[in-house]
Amino acid sequence: MTTYELNRCVYDFMRAGELGTGEVAPFEAARYDLTDVERRAFEEPDIAALYRMGLHPVLLNGFCRAVGYTRDGYRKLLEPLADAGTGKAPWRH
Repeated sequence: MTTYELNRCVYDFMRAGELGTGEVAPFEAARYDLTDVERRAFEEPDIAALYRMGLHPVLLNGFCRAVGYTRDGYRKLLEPLADAGTGKAPWRH
């Protein structure tokens, strides 16, 4: 995996002003050295997959908001990923 490239791609997407559209399709993700799985998770967007791939939590938060999720909306997507040992959700670590 190319976690750095994934983080850079998401960061650049947010800086490019592609915010609030609910889509990432016009953004050129092909410019980044992403695996097919990473590119697909970015383009769909698959929030849980991006989290599991190690996308930085601050970028994940901003990306979720940029593609149209409310805070409660993406919290619900991440709840199944809560740490079984602590019961804490991913954003509370």
